[in-house]
Amino acid sequence: MKPFQVAIPTNIEQASSLQTRDDSPFLAGGTDLLAQIKEFTISPDQVVDLKRIEGISGITATAEGIGIGALTTMAAVLGNSHVAKDFPALVETLKNTATPQIRNMGSVGGNICQKPRCWYLRHEGYSCAKNGGSGCWAKDGENEFHAIFGNKVCAITQPSNMGPVLVAYGASILIESADGKRQIPAEEFFISPEQDVRREISLEPGEVVTGIWLPASNSTKQWSYVEAREKQTYDWAQASITVLLNRGGRSGDHRVVLGAVAPTPLRRSDLEEIIGNGSLDSERVQKLRDTIGEGANVLSQNGYKVSMLQGLISQATRSLQQVKEG
Repeated sequence: MKPFQVAIPTNIEQASSLQTRDDSPFLAGGTDLLAQIKEFTISPDQVVDLKRIEGISGITATAEGIGIGALTTMAAVLGNSHVAKDFPALVETLKNTATPQIRNMGSVGGNICQKPRCWYLRHEGYSCAKNGGSGCWAKDGENEFHAIFGNKVCAITQPSNMGPVLVAYGASILIESADGKRQIPAEEFFISPEQDVRREISLEPGEVVTGIWLPASNSTKQWSYVEAREKQTYDWAQASITVLLNRGGRSGDHRVVLGAVAPTPLRRSDLEEIIGNGSLDSERVQKLRDTIGEGANVLSQNGYKVSMLQGLISQATRSLQQVKEG
């Protein structure tokens, strides 16, 4: 690992200026950033530690929704009764995230900002379009865990397990810099390679993710989150599905979002239309299974993900039929 210095700002303005001036990465929990440095994916001279900045950690629940500070650990969210009651799918996905030790250190901001786990991107011996070269090594190489949708330019998958759930709940990502504050829908926060092959998230230089807002108007008791992994112990999902029905009590306001099969969380409005206003009978479930693989561009080693998604959508609908409540 290359030695580096640590800057410790006490407010967003200082952090933003340091990052802009020196192109220094932000450090939250450090579970991903330190791995990148060890792997020589990046070699910064300095990192900007955000942990001394007040006001960007903790959970606040109101009648309008729940705010989660970016430095809040995943374990804290997992153990919060307000989140469990109103946004149980988020708790469910965090149960499957990493190990207890990493959940105790890793922040929610870090989870949605982490870099893809593509081994070609993270290996200093390969130069791909995402790290300044050209082309995608995975498309003709080892691609077992790579994308089956949206993979024409780059076959990475979005590694944030929280991302698809946040998109399904219509969450907003709160962003701040020395120039001011803004917030954007989670669905727009994640960037596809077609939009910008060098970035995965919608952050400009100097901008810091300060929190996540979950609107109470999108809460629902009809939900399901399912995922499949190569092994049950610490591992990333190979595919996941978040299903929310009748958000906020609005009939027909459904969300179906796929994870770990595309460079961004993939909302499937076609599957939402199939669910429609009807019951999830066997005919409707079969239609979901038949449709979920449409549009896939499978690579040499990852075609199994289509069958995996078919199994997961069946599992998700069985869970919904049991009237699962948070």
